[in-house]
Amino acid sequence: MNDAPRIEKERIPSHVPEHLVVDFDVYNPTRDANRFHEAFVEFQRATPYPFVWSPHHGGHWVAVRGPDVLALYGDHERFSSRYFFVPVAPAQVSMGALTLDPPEHQPFRAFLNAGLTPKIIGGRSESVRSLAAELASTLAPARGCEFISQMGDVLPLSVFLELVALPTTDREKLGGLAEASTRDPDPDKRVAAMNGLAAYLEPYLNERRGKDGEDLLSRAANADIAGRPITEAEALNAAIHILMAGLDTVSSLFSFVMLFLAQNPEHRRALVEKPELIPAASLELIRRFPVVTMARQARGDFEIEGTVFKEGDMVAIASQFFNLDPSIYERPLDVDWNRPVHKILTFGHGPHRCPGALLGRNELVIGLQEWLKHIPDFTLEKGADVTVCGGTVSKITRLPLVW
Repeated sequence: MNDAPRIEKERIPSHVPEHLVVDFDVYNPTRDANRFHEAFVEFQRATPYPFVWSPHHGGHWVAVRGPDVLALYGDHERFSSRYFFVPVAPAQVSMGALTLDPPEHQPFRAFLNAGLTPKIIGGRSESVRSLAAELASTLAPARGCEFISQMGDVLPLSVFLELVALPTTDREKLGGLAEASTRDPDPDKRVAAMNGLAAYLEPYLNERRGKDGEDLLSRAANADIAGRPITEAEALNAAIHILMAGLDTVSSLFSFVMLFLAQNPEHRRALVEKPELIPAASLELIRRFPVVTMARQARGDFEIEGTVFKEGDMVAIASQFFNLDPSIYERPLDVDWNRPVHKILTFGHGPHRCPGALLGRNELVIGLQEWLKHIPDFTLEKGADVTVCGGTVSKITRLPLVW
């Protein structure tokens, strides 16, 4: 944390006290993947205030304490989810459940929930396992791979495209658009990527409108919204949300998990020797490696814990500050296969908890089971520079593994 005098004071709003201004980039506290989560813990430990102001990304508040992050996720009375990243991009379209506040968002959540029930997710487990086993067994003889492009992206993106009945041959194209929409530092380019997703999705939605279909896009095209048919614009915006959420978060989480296992052989061997530990261990890994930083916008002028918020102020709520808060989890940076994991924010919380959280965990569990079955001993390629690209969802950009 740097001192306020080093920051251009003309960029700081008049209602922000100088002592609350910090030089902290909540999307990119460090480019080093091995220190990415540690950077949040160090910042939280060194910051005596519950809210601080960062001049990065257009200027915004940062909720530093885990309990405050949790509270803001559910505080739709004072904070709106209309804009979910900083800086605000006025051209950003509404995206159904993601950018609507209760109670308006509920009908848009209903058809998502209906398409991602435990029964539906469980029914796809065998196809997920078949693909994971095929990928891992094919890679095993090669003695090395670039994990992100050869496994980390391929598994969750392929599974999700089957769930929405889209061609798996479009995986790289759609993955690139999803990546830009969550991690491009230019808000206009983020919006452009969302518009690219819209252009891709529109003909599929038009074709499925008025027809029976159990896939998520068919559900979006034909949803009932509080007793009326969903409009074409609403369906398109909801579909953009579905693709953005489904194409990126799990692969980002998976990248950090595999970096950890590559560098911690004792933890890895425990899962190899007792694969029955993997389902419970997946919760600890999901807790330890949160990747999402959402944002909220103040609906009016008010005060929280002595901090004055003005209407329109943005506040970043990083899942890292909750999952890795030592007041919530002791020794938060340690990975402990015996740790009881209760509440975590990796997949959000409350009205905006990701409806695909169960699918994401299922993919991680099966992916680990099949990888460790076929490639039990692996490590990071010697001399590899492993960096993070930060954003709404932070991700390791390249992860070379050898065995």
